[in-house]
Amino acid sequence: MNQFKWIFVSTACLLSISSVAVYSQNGSQQEDASNINLENIACRNLVKLGDTDQEATMAYVHGFLSGKNNELTVDVVKLGDVSEKAFDYCIDNPDDSLLSVFEQYRNN
Repeated sequence: MNQFKWIFVSTACLLSISSVAVYSQNGSQQEDASNINLENIACRNLVKLGDTDQEATMAYVHGFLSGKNNELTVDVVKLGDVSEKAFDYCIDNPDDSLLSVFEQYRNN
């Protein structure tokens, strides 16, 4: 149950951060931060965040992909491994789409 609370709190924190500037893959700031296209978020955005925001962002992406795939169960250990691999990949490939990277590692 503690893991569920962590995911919930992390996601809530991410969603409550409305003043954070959102950048596209080319690094330019988007004008309207209230409309975020997840496909346009680059790996560099995750790498530049602080630890708490990184965790919240990864929890949000996992939740989004779980919902998209109609998954009702969560293997927390597997998703933790996916997060680590995706983060490491993002360090070396900052221009790649964050969503695509997470999809790739979740499907392996």
